[in-house]
Amino acid sequence: MTSRVFVKEEVFAEDCDSTDDDQKNGSQTLTKRSKNYPYNQKNLELIQEAHSSSCSINKIIESNYLQRDIMTDVNQFIQSIERKVKRVESKFPVKKEGSRDGSDSLATLQNLYETLIEIKKSVFKPQVDLDDFNRIIDSHYGHLLSSIDDSENLGFHEKLLTSLRFIDSKINEFTHIIGNEASMIMPASATNLVNEINEEVISPYDSIRAFELKFHNYEHAIQEGTKRLLHLYELPFPWRENEYIVWGYRFTNNHYHCVQSIFQVHNETINIWTHLAGCFYFFYICLFEYPRSELFQKSSISDICMIYLYLFAGIKCLISSSVWHTFNGTANLYLRKKFACIDYTGITVLITASVVVTEYTSLYHSNAFIRVGFVSFSLICGIAGFFFNWSEYFDHPKSKPFRIGFYIVLSLLGFGAYVIMGLQNGFVKASSFYAPAVGRLSWYLVGVVFYGSLFPEILRSDVKVIAKPEDEDIVSDRALKCIHEHFCVEPEKFSSSGKWWSLWWVDYIGSSHNIWHCFVLLGVTMHYFTLYEMMSIAIGDQ
Repeated sequence: MTSRVFVKEEVFAEDCDSTDDDQKNGSQTLTKRSKNYPYNQKNLELIQEAHSSSCSINKIIESNYLQRDIMTDVNQFIQSIERKVKRVESKFPVKKEGSRDGSDSLATLQNLYETLIEIKKSVFKPQVDLDDFNRIIDSHYGHLLSSIDDSENLGFHEKLLTSLRFIDSKINEFTHIIGNEASMIMPASATNLVNEINEEVISPYDSIRAFELKFHNYEHAIQEGTKRLLHLYELPFPWRENEYIVWGYRFTNNHYHCVQSIFQVHNETINIWTHLAGCFYFFYICLFEYPRSELFQKSSISDICMIYLYLFAGIKCLISSSVWHTFNGTANLYLRKKFACIDYTGITVLITASVVVTEYTSLYHSNAFIRVGFVSFSLICGIAGFFFNWSEYFDHPKSKPFRIGFYIVLSLLGFGAYVIMGLQNGFVKASSFYAPAVGRLSWYLVGVVFYGSLFPEILRSDVKVIAKPEDEDIVSDRALKCIHEHFCVEPEKFSSSGKWWSLWWVDYIGSSHNIWHCFVLLGVTMHYFTLYEMMSIAIGDQ
């Protein structure tokens, strides 16, 4: 049998009352309340506290285009609260239709209850309707929101976050009250009663606290980033990628400053210029070296197009990489993720072009249908990968092994053409033809070892390295207690600091990513010469 808990009137003194239109015509719609009704000091303090936190969060949301991120948390809360409302319904002392109760305590609880029920009826849909949610908040708590200074200029997200935090506080009070009442009536079941109501509910406080910690120190980093380079522990968590690169970070909202930094010294300078220099060399090949070559004179239009396909893909890859490393110092997280995706697409385009041109040359004397089939399939896979590069999952820090695997699998598409060539001409000839291409892949494989192992910076001994907490651990009590360690004023230096063997210099030169870039550049360049040689052999066998 479901128990119903009745709340003491003096426990929860609030200052609102029902109008004479309550339950008019049996309607189950919201009870109208005066916008000018005075709330007590406790509620005014609650709404001000909620607004103060929400205001700072809203600035970060708007400057980073993170509306969808915070809306995900909001939607999860609104959807999960439906389960809580069902439990509240069975415990709440609901007034019968037409009844009047002058009690302030019951009136305020009735207001909270009706707010939750209205949310349940109007908002809980396959797609959460935030406009309905906003309307309900206006109707029930609009007069309280109007007590906020400059309330007329409240933006949608700021108002939404403020309302969620306020309602969360009220629900917590309600849960506490019925727990106290239950302990007087049924002491043994009081804890179970409160746990039953709170079961499976995602608190907006937890979601918002996670958001605040995720962007902790953001305003300080913005302010200092305009003056100097920052160290790792001044950056908000989403900007921390390699915990062993400690110094030399840019952090600015000005894209012009990012472009200017191409000609400045910081921890991305080598990464920018290794591929920018390679890009200039590929332009030279396109405009001068290849058009003057003997192969160019003997090639058909389709042969020339294939070589240029690879050259342009190489330029696209190298430019994309340079763009990413130029702009990854932006303080706009949304744009930063998009620049990372540009880098991923450059790699995908290069690998796809390498496979396509290799298939074209190895199947040069095969049936045209077979050659077109292989090339078309590889192009389709490359195009699919191009769009996949822009997914949030692909860019997630935990997806680094997956990204490496994706590129390896994409590059193995050319193995099918090797099998066909072996069946047609013998595997000895096919192996001899493919040997240069396989040999040149070693440049990439060696680079991947450095890229994945974070060698040599993982051996640095000049400063104390603090690992970034996982996303799910950011709001843990342990992370909160250690927050000062993650955002220290200066990294803790060891006695070896400043000595060359402590590897202090990996922040600016010689890091694993610098080495990876050098091997990628060698691989891209050497593969061009390999394709040149393979095309020469294919044309010479005619």
